[in-house]
Amino acid sequence: MDVMNVLLIELKRSIKELQLGFAGELTMSDAMESLMNSLYMDKIPDSWAKRSWPSMRPLASWISNFSERLAQLEEWLNNPSEIPKVTWLSGLVNPTSFLTAVCQVTAQKNQWELDKLVTFTDVTKRMSVDEFDANSRDGAYIIGLSMQGARWDLNGVQIEKSQPKEMFSQMPIMNVKAVTKEKANIGGIYHCPVYMTEMRGPTWFFNAQLKTK
Repeated sequence: MDVMNVLLIELKRSIKELQLGFAGELTMSDAMESLMNSLYMDKIPDSWAKRSWPSMRPLASWISNFSERLAQLEEWLNNPSEIPKVTWLSGLVNPTSFLTAVCQVTAQKNQWELDKLVTFTDVTKRMSVDEFDANSRDGAYIIGLSMQGARWDLNGVQIEKSQPKEMFSQMPIMNVKAVTKEKANIGGIYHCPVYMTEMRGPTWFFNAQLKTK
């Protein structure tokens, strides 16, 4: 939530400053002109991007995404003792911390060593949050991931070739849990790298385990 608060403060400050510039109460600075140009070009202003999460969205879509992220956090803050039944993983500023917490809870519950645990994903056959009545018993349900260049076959329960002209395919809700490294090393599994953006590279944050042929 700290990141969101810092970002909100910068949004309000920079927009207020630009409004004063338009009113003639402040001299237009390079930063104000840069903000003005970004708003006009539907781009995320540099000062906002520096305080934000990695994103390749245009500004309008980014603002909508920001509002949805904030709504999830506010809902969580209203009941901090429990995580949501299904967590929008891609809506978290630091999803790695959430996955680490899943391992920590499992380690404490079973008196296991944390450094011997890794995350492991099971893909469910459900696509909607409304299909769940309770939290996962052995991990956490997550949503918000999509696959590029392939798709998940709900009936075959495995990775398949993507449909014609389909670049991205939405993944079903997944159950992410902590298991020992030995149990995670099984055959018939593709360890699919998950990234925050299409840019990939430094935005990687974990591998999802998916059944394959």
